[in-house]
Amino acid sequence: MSDVTHISAPYDPKKAQQVLWAGMIGMLATGFPFTIVTVALNLIADDFGVSEALAAWTVSAPMLVSAAALPVIGKLGDMFGHRRIFIGGILGSTIFAFMCMIAWDIWSLIAFRILSMVLAGATGPAAMAILFHVYPPAHRNQAIGWWSMGGPGAAALGLILGGPFVELVGWRSVFLLQAGTGIAAVVIAWKVLPETVRQMVKFDHIGNLILLLALSSLLFVIGAFAEPGVSTGMLISAGVVGVVGLIVFLFYEASISNPIVPPSLLKQRNFDAPAIANFFLQMSYLGALIATPLVLTGRFGFSISVAAILMLTRTFSLTLASPLGGVIATQFGERLGTLTGVLCQTAGLFTVAAGIYVTNLPIVLLGLVLQGVGHGVAMPPLASIITTAVPPSQFGMATGMSRLMGQIGSAFGLSLFGVLLTLPREDLALHMIFVIGGAIAFAAAFPALLISMKHRNIPMPPAAPPPPNPPIQPGQV
Repeated sequence: MSDVTHISAPYDPKKAQQVLWAGMIGMLATGFPFTIVTVALNLIADDFGVSEALAAWTVSAPMLVSAAALPVIGKLGDMFGHRRIFIGGILGSTIFAFMCMIAWDIWSLIAFRILSMVLAGATGPAAMAILFHVYPPAHRNQAIGWWSMGGPGAAALGLILGGPFVELVGWRSVFLLQAGTGIAAVVIAWKVLPETVRQMVKFDHIGNLILLLALSSLLFVIGAFAEPGVSTGMLISAGVVGVVGLIVFLFYEASISNPIVPPSLLKQRNFDAPAIANFFLQMSYLGALIATPLVLTGRFGFSISVAAILMLTRTFSLTLASPLGGVIATQFGERLGTLTGVLCQTAGLFTVAAGIYVTNLPIVLLGLVLQGVGHGVAMPPLASIITTAVPPSQFGMATGMSRLMGQIGSAFGLSLFGVLLTLPREDLALHMIFVIGGAIAFAAAFPALLISMKHRNIPMPPAAPPPPNPPIQPGQV
């Protein structure tokens, strides 16, 4: 890669904006198939002659495994350069997307989806680490605010295209579309993204294997808790493997010089507090996401297509509010920005509960908008504050760990709310599910209050004076 430029130049707003757009395009290219595949689960099940519950593992299994790989992917970016990881991740995801298109049975589709999403997961930590390098601290919140639009934007694109696209050309064509957009994203990233400085350290292969095994086991327990086909013995066994694996991992990492996750990171307030807050916010948001269709189709009698359109109010609100979250965090600090988002998301969930209780659709839609705005406002400060807890050489690892906490919260929310939805309505009224979601979202306020703002009191160093002109040598003009 002789054309790679390492990040060392002063802040250039124009070039930084190009990097921002390249990162967003990469996220869109790899993210939109997730929601389209979710829409197409019944068609996939019919095509392969399996149950829809088994077909659902084309969504849940890749989500779990890719989440477990996030810290390792972030560490690899710190070691080998985040541009390499970003481009390699999209390219590999594109290749396996094509393999998904030619999958011959449900198991091959699940395997290719796992590989594709694990590689696609590289776009998150790598893009954030590059943005943290090209944007100085004073501009990071706003940059992450715009970048955060990519995730919900991809989800919205999947919801809009999902039903009509699958019905017209079939579910396999989704992966052909992903392959095409992936190639375009690789070309753009190759031309635009700068490279980060590599760390010349030995990769912790043993710690990597232990962490992947432990996290995969725990995420399996969370994701499969509500699955009727998974035995209690299997869940208990996986849980024991996960807990013991994490304990072994922490002791092992403390004994080596170049760990994947430095134990000191877990003692940093500006890493722990936003990670825990992110866990609760993602848990309540994703849990409410799966409960909302039942409200719109069951309580209000809308069709699935109309319900999907109405749910876009939350997705678009989140997308549009993300830059606002960056502005609030920049002007008033990450702690206030996070708390604003937490309280807004909490109010949104309670508002939906009230709308269900009185069977009033406008109130429900207002609650969906407030949920989206709150989530969008909270995410940028939660992402950018971790840069105050680690040196630039650890940005990739720290962002990977932070995103892992969000993924665990998402999986836990999907599983918990899945169980709540199966309870008889006389035991748990539908509106109470959103009350529970509001309480979970409000819990994020407590770790958010612990976010330290000391970094805002540190004055920026003065700009270095220009070097003096060299003296004119004899014979020079």
